[in-house]
Amino acid sequence: MSDLFAEAVTLHRSGRLAEAEARYRQILDRDAGHADALHHLGLISLERGDAGRALDLIGRALRQRPDDPLLNNNLANARRRLGHRQAARTGYRRALAVQPGLADGWGNLGALLGELQQPATSILAHRRAIAIDRDVAELHFALLLAVGPEKGGSALRRALTLDPTLAQGWAVAGDHRRALALMPDLPEALAAAGAVRLAAGRPREALSFLDRAPGHPVAAFHRGNALFQLGRIDDAAKSFLIAAERIPEALGNLAGVRREQGNIDDARSLYDKLIASGGESDALRVKRAMLLPTIPESVAAIDAARARLSADLAACAGARLDDPVAEIGHGNFYLAYHGRDDRPMQEAIARFYRAACPSLSEDLRRPSSRPDGRIAVGIVSTLLRTHTIGRLNRGLIEHLDRRRFHVTLIAPDHGDDGLAQALERAADRVLRLPSRLADARHAVAELRLDLIYYPDIGMEPMTYFLAYAQLAPAQVVTWGHPDTTGLDSIGWMLSAACMEPDGAEAHYVERLARLPGPTVHVARPSAPARMKDRAALGLPDGHLYVCPQSLFKLHPEGDPVLARILAADPKGRLVLIHGRHPNWARQLVARFEVAGIDPGRVVVLSHLGGGDYLALLAAADVVLDPIHYSGGHSSLEAFAMGAPIVTWPGRFMRARHTAGFYDLMGISDPVARDFDHYVELAVRIAGDPGERLRLSRAIGEASSVLFDSRASIAAIEDFLESAVASA
Repeated sequence: MSDLFAEAVTLHRSGRLAEAEARYRQILDRDAGHADALHHLGLISLERGDAGRALDLIGRALRQRPDDPLLNNNLANARRRLGHRQAARTGYRRALAVQPGLADGWGNLGALLGELQQPATSILAHRRAIAIDRDVAELHFALLLAVGPEKGGSALRRALTLDPTLAQGWAVAGDHRRALALMPDLPEALAAAGAVRLAAGRPREALSFLDRAPGHPVAAFHRGNALFQLGRIDDAAKSFLIAAERIPEALGNLAGVRREQGNIDDARSLYDKLIASGGESDALRVKRAMLLPTIPESVAAIDAARARLSADLAACAGARLDDPVAEIGHGNFYLAYHGRDDRPMQEAIARFYRAACPSLSEDLRRPSSRPDGRIAVGIVSTLLRTHTIGRLNRGLIEHLDRRRFHVTLIAPDHGDDGLAQALERAADRVLRLPSRLADARHAVAELRLDLIYYPDIGMEPMTYFLAYAQLAPAQVVTWGHPDTTGLDSIGWMLSAACMEPDGAEAHYVERLARLPGPTVHVARPSAPARMKDRAALGLPDGHLYVCPQSLFKLHPEGDPVLARILAADPKGRLVLIHGRHPNWARQLVARFEVAGIDPGRVVVLSHLGGGDYLALLAAADVVLDPIHYSGGHSSLEAFAMGAPIVTWPGRFMRARHTAGFYDLMGISDPVARDFDHYVELAVRIAGDPGERLRLSRAIGEASSVLFDSRASIAAIEDFLESAVASA
C-alpha cells in the first residue's frame, strides 16, 4: 500500500493528475478511510476548481486526524474557495496552533485577512511566513500584494530573484510581455497588456488580451472601459458588474454606463451606494449632480432635472477637483436639448468648475512665433473624424487661405478613420491632443497660436474643460454645439446671421458674430448610383414622416404635434433611427404612447450607413424637423436629396438651422408659423405628391447656395483676421 501511495504522490507532483487520481482510488478501494489518499484526492479536486468535492474529501480525512495541521490548512483553503471566510480563518488558526512554524499556513491566513479588509494583520501574517521560510518566491510575492506595488518593491525584487520564472511578478513589475511569454494565459499579464493598449487609445487591440481573462476583476474593469469606448454599452455593463465584486471603482463606471443607457435613476443610485460605502469624494458628488436624462419623460421632468442639477451643484460647493476630464468624464451636453435659455445655468456651472479646479483658468497665452506673418490658427476638437463635426469643418480646414493663415489641427489620434486622415493631410501641422487635461493645455499653449477655433464646445469633456483656459489671444467657438459655453474665456460665438433671432445676443456669454451664408463649406452629398427602395430599407407602405435625428433631439413638447399629424393622416407612419442604445427608443416610444401615439405606427430603423441614410431621405414623403432643436448637417443632406423639411423656427438658434437654410434659398413655404401650421404643412405635403414634387424641384434649383460655399470661407477668414487684430 505504501509503495502505491508513493507512486501516486510522484505522479501527482509531476502534474499527471488523472494517473495519480487512479492510484489514490485504488488505495481507497482497499481502505476507504485512508486519510492520506482522501487528502490528496481533495488536493486534486482543488487544483481542478472543485472546492465542494475537496471539502468533502479533506473533511473525511480530518475526521480521522483532527489535529493534523496540513489537513486543517487545506480544508481551510477549500472553505475559502467556497467563500466561507470565517470558517476558513478558524481552520488556519487551528493549523497554526498545532504547528506555528507552518509558513504556508501563515501565508494563506495573510491572504484571507486581506480579503477581509484587514490589511495590517494581513501584512503581519505574510511577514511571519517569510520569517519561517525566506526562500519561497510565492511568499514574497504574497507580501507584495498585501502591502501594494508602491511599498512592495523589495518584496517584488526578492520574489523575482528567487524565481525568475514567476510570471505574476513580471506582470506586477509592468513587464507583461515577459509575463505572457512565461504564462500566455496569466490573467494579471493579460489585464496589464490590455490596459496599456487602452491607454494608447486602441480599445479593439486591448480586447484581444482582455477577452482572454473575462473573469479576472482587473481585466474585467479594463474590458468594460474598452467596450464602452467602442459603443458596446450592454457588454460593458456586464464586465463592470464582474469587476465590481473586487474593485469598488467599477460601480462608478457602471453608473456611467447606466447614464449612457438613459437609466438616470439607476446611475444616481449607484453613485449613492458608492458614497454611502465610504467612497465619499468630491468627484462622485459632482458626477451625481451632473446627471441629466437622455430621453426626458415630460416637460415637467426637464424642469425637475434642471432644478435638481442647480440644487445638487450648490450642495457641492467647496468641492476640489484636479482633472475634471478624468474625474467627471462628462459635461452638460443634454442641457441644449431642453428648449430653455441655458445661459444662466451654463454660467453657474462654469463658476462652479472654476472654483473647484482653479488650474482650469490658467492664462497660458504666448506671443506668436510665426516669422512669415501668417495668423496661426489652431482648430481644436475631439470629433474631427467621421462625425458631424468632422463633416461640417472639412471645407474650412481645406480651404482657409494659406497665404493668410497657418492651420494646426488639434485632435486625438483617430487611427484609421478616413475623414480624420483627410483632415490631417489638409492641415499645415497636427498636434495629437494628450489625454491628460493639464498636458493638453500646455501642449496647445506651446504652439503659440494667435487664435483658437473651437468647432464645438460642450459635446465632449476634453474640449469643454480645455476651453476654460486662455491658450491664445483670441478664442472663438462656432455652432457645432449651438449653445453658449458659459465661459468668459471664449471671446466670440461665430454664428450664421440667417439662423439667429432678434435679440440673440442675450443668449450668449460670448460676443455674437453674425456672419453671412451658411458659415460652413460642405460638399453636396452624392446619391448612390443605385439607391435602395422602401422595401429594401425595411419601410412600410403609406405616407412616411421621417425624422432622421438623434432621438434626444425630440422634445416632449413636440409629442402632441406628432400625435396630431398621425391622427390627421391614417396612412401616416413616423420613421425614426435608433440611438446609441436601444433603451433610448424604448423610452421614447413609451413617452409617445402617453401622448396618444400608437406604437404600431412608429418605425425605428437600425443605424444606417451613408448611402442607406440618403436613400431614406429620398424615400420620405416629408422630413420633420424636431421642435426646439433643428437638424444641421442632416438638413443639408435632406436638401441634397430634394426632400422637403417641415420646420418651426423656435426661440433659439439651435431651433432655426433649417429655417436659416430655407431663408438662404429664398423658400418659405415649409416654414411653420406655429404648431398648428406645422401639422397642416406636414400632412399636406405628405398627402399631395404634386406639392412634394414642386417643393423638391424648388429646393433642387436653389440649394446650390448651401454647398461648397467659398463665400462662407471668405467671411470666416475676414472675421478671424479682425478677431486677432482686436484681441
